[in-house]
Amino acid sequence: MLFWLDLEYFKGLGVFLVCVNLVIQLGTAFVFFAVVSKKLKADPHKTAIYAFIFCLLFSWVQRENFIWAFQSQFLFVFMFSLLSFLNMGRYTADNKNHYLLLSLFFGCCATFSMANGLLVFPLLVVQALLLRTSRLSLATIIAVGITVSILYFIDYHKPVKHDSAIQSILQSPLLVTVFTLTYLGSPFVFVLGQSYLITAAGFFFLTAAGVCLYCIIKKHALDYVNVTLFIFLLFIVGTALATASGRIFLGVDGALANRYATPALMGWITLVLIGFINRTILPKACFYIAKGCLICIPLLLLPPQIKAFDNFAGTAFHRKIAVLGVANHQYDSFYFEQICYNQEGLLEIIEQSIDKGISVFSSDWIKYENNQISADSIHPEPCMGAIESTEPFQSGSSISYRVKGWAWDPKTQTVPEKIILADKEFNVVGYGISGEPRFDITKAIEGNPFNSGWLAYIINPEVKGPISAYAATDSGLFKIPGKPIELDESVRVMNISRWKGEPSSELLHITGEWKKGAIHPRVRQQENQTIYGSWVGGDEYVGKVEFEISPSIDPVNIIYMTGPDSRFQDIEIYDMAGKLLYRFQLPKSINVWSKISLHLNTTENIKIVVVDNGNSQGQWSALLIP
Repeated sequence: MLFWLDLEYFKGLGVFLVCVNLVIQLGTAFVFFAVVSKKLKADPHKTAIYAFIFCLLFSWVQRENFIWAFQSQFLFVFMFSLLSFLNMGRYTADNKNHYLLLSLFFGCCATFSMANGLLVFPLLVVQALLLRTSRLSLATIIAVGITVSILYFIDYHKPVKHDSAIQSILQSPLLVTVFTLTYLGSPFVFVLGQSYLITAAGFFFLTAAGVCLYCIIKKHALDYVNVTLFIFLLFIVGTALATASGRIFLGVDGALANRYATPALMGWITLVLIGFINRTILPKACFYIAKGCLICIPLLLLPPQIKAFDNFAGTAFHRKIAVLGVANHQYDSFYFEQICYNQEGLLEIIEQSIDKGISVFSSDWIKYENNQISADSIHPEPCMGAIESTEPFQSGSSISYRVKGWAWDPKTQTVPEKIILADKEFNVVGYGISGEPRFDITKAIEGNPFNSGWLAYIINPEVKGPISAYAATDSGLFKIPGKPIELDESVRVMNISRWKGEPSSELLHITGEWKKGAIHPRVRQQENQTIYGSWVGGDEYVGKVEFEISPSIDPVNIIYMTGPDSRFQDIEIYDMAGKLLYRFQLPKSINVWSKISLHLNTTENIKIVVVDNGNSQGQWSALLIP
């Protein structure tokens, strides 16, 4: 229903759903208040405890559950389960039937929210037994639970790539245990850093819960509030165990996904609440520990909380580029994988959204509908900016090109949003948008333009060049300065892929400033292979390496690697007379060897120059020579 409302009334942009996520967390906070309000009525720490609940429920360590619009079900399942346990507790205390009905209703809501909601009804049975409800009530809970479970598994399909829970527990019990403990300690990943310390935090969590439960049972103090809190604690631990049994293929680090911090934080809230409301029953050490957690946990979570106020313009730009590429059939995995790791599965789903123009695909920046631009609409004076690089990338089974640069209109003091790529006859051959943070431009240019970087895709694969870039504004088009893009038909990039040991093409007459073996010290040298690199005393070194390649009907394979920042790492291809045929930026290949396959439509030798003009951190590259 929420997704329908978002599509029907909010154009499917997800803003409504993100707001819903925050409202759900707010609702969960008030449910926690309701559970312990009577116990804390005269407690001098009441205000601090309520603030503690708010701090943890809205901690930025669980950011994915706030900013991913489709995470509402992940948050709902915990709010509904806690409501179900709370109302079951109230039913046993007050014996009012509407509490039982509410408990069953919220239990159903939790079950149909997420798979871990299937744990709610078994735990309701345990809660009912502990609180000694009537046989009729117990039978009702069991009957409803069985019915809901049957309905849940009608036409059920097991998620692909997920391990069998039973097999995981039987075959890898230690790994499942470590994953579960790491899951419970995951909110402190920013502070503790090392995975074994995070696992230790999870172990402390379970140990503290066990000690509290033992002391409360020994003192015969299992009233409905304590039972409600411990049942919810069991639900959290059960969720962690269920996740571990299905996700151990990700390794222990998979437990550190920040969306899992939400149930873990709720677990820590529950544990601290148990410590405070039972401080007269528990050993003094337990109360002091709970008091320390009340102060220390929010402080430990403060550093990542500050990150919530960071400038996320870069993240927003990358997401828009991913959407722009898909909408124009440019499947750029570098950007696409930042929003979804399962590219193939998602592409099948969003084709209808593209065709019908719903969700983000209804935005006016998605496509440029005109096939040509008018020469009369181009201002005689260009705007400020530059065409900085052209980079090929693998788009499905073919090669596409992304073009990068920056633009700024000093007259209106604005950054033009839309970028048009056109050939010399003004045919539109590509399209892009601006919005990338360029702090170097902000510092250097009068007016301090923010987010002036742009990226455009060459959409027409048959275009040769020269291709110019234009900034589209309300008053017309401004040409963006820079050397026009040339895609000479005598050279074509055929494929870009991870290197799998294939031999590099024979390179002749290698000259230049690059050095043998000059590669980042963390990169392993290859046996029986020569490496030429630009890591000469560091990544501030600039220089080039030149070599010739003989014509061949076979593709020319160049094996290369880049540092974390591949800007200003270019390949230039010339004929023997010195005419530039092709220039593009090396596709990013961070600390791993990749292969570029070129097709040379020529009968003469070709000169290839690999240039490192970047002197900033991470700007270096290397070639693997047979």
